[in-house]
Amino acid sequence: MGTAGARFMVAKQVAASGGLYIEEGDTRMSLDPGPGAIVQYAQRGIDLTTLDAIVVSHRHLDHAGDLNVMVEGMTDGGFAHRGMVFCPSDALDDDPVMLKYLRRFPREIVRLAPETSYTVGDIAFTTSGRHVHQVETYGFRFGNRLGWVTDSAYYDGIAQQHRADVMVLHTILLHCRPDLPHLCVADVERIIRDAEPKLAFLTHYGMTVWRADPAAIAADLTQRTGVEVRAATDGLSIDL
Repeated sequence: MGTAGARFMVAKQVAASGGLYIEEGDTRMSLDPGPGAIVQYAQRGIDLTTLDAIVVSHRHLDHAGDLNVMVEGMTDGGFAHRGMVFCPSDALDDDPVMLKYLRRFPREIVRLAPETSYTVGDIAFTTSGRHVHQVETYGFRFGNRLGWVTDSAYYDGIAQQHRADVMVLHTILLHCRPDLPHLCVADVERIIRDAEPKLAFLTHYGMTVWRADPAAIAADLTQRTGVEVRAATDGLSIDL
């Protein structure tokens, strides 16, 4: 639903910023519905009232900007008491991104905890340890098939916590910056080498990565690591 990461890519909509969408059996899940997610879902013909869950990795706007309108869509404007919302506690408490009047609409709101497993219908997922980021943040692993490394500085164990056949890595920075707790290309290479997935996708690009051409970066990483690495594009769909 979009590959834009960080404020400038999102604010300028250089690429879309609608997050990810997963279907498994009869279960449908929206992950990190950033700004414009509602538009991306509509353009792709996905009926929001068929969603079973919305999962937010952390409360930054590029990951949760459309959370409220997506909740309204999932619950048919609040008239259908259905669906679940998973998010860190600080997305609900001190500086919440989910409006209070909406909280009675979903069937359940779940506060995420580190290294904990959850199930929604046909989809099971496990949180990583808490990421190194400005706010409470978790990555996710969907069995052995999909590992999703969302925003974080590199930390020991990040590769093992997300290891799966297919990995999606948020690649914000071209070069590492100690003052910005995000993955750079060198961090992503290290994770791919340690986790050894069958296939890795770069996404959630920062402006420096975008200008350097994500496809070229992916091709270089493929050659350097021996793992197939691809650059995600808006609207990309894969069958796991």
